[in-house]
Amino acid sequence: MKYLSLLIVVCLLFSCADKEKADKAAFDLAAVKNHIMEMNKTYSDRFMKNDTAFYNERYCKDAEVYSPGMPAVKGRDSIISFFYQNGTNKEARIELPAGNIYGNEELVVEEGTYNFPDGKGGSFDKGKFIALWKQEDGKWKLYREIWNTDIAPKQ
Repeated sequence: MKYLSLLIVVCLLFSCADKEKADKAAFDLAAVKNHIMEMNKTYSDRFMKNDTAFYNERYCKDAEVYSPGMPAVKGRDSIISFFYQNGTNKEARIELPAGNIYGNEELVVEEGTYNFPDGKGGSFDKGKFIALWKQEDGKWKLYREIWNTDIAPKQ
């Protein structure tokens, strides 16, 4: 009986270890990178549409945005209000070239650059950002965003 109990405990330990290996093996960074790059292709839509589904698909419920010169914007509803600005922020276009994306099954980091072209060969703003992605409801979504400009303040 004593050996049977020991055998059961050992089997349970190996079973848990195998499940953990399977979970880690199931993580596919290339698929996550593709997902992020697809999301970035339509990133400008946030400025054009007051569509809750857009933000529900892309932002975690507890997401936070760290914009320069202001306190953190916390929660999906506040983020919607921040980016859409009650309909006054239309027709902004942003370019997000592919950057570095790395991480694991718990958190993925995206490092990149952004550009708001002015249509005349220049930029309204351009700079760099870091975005943290995590899974929520089985989908990779933005958890944290922070950026800063490369354009010097006017004196």
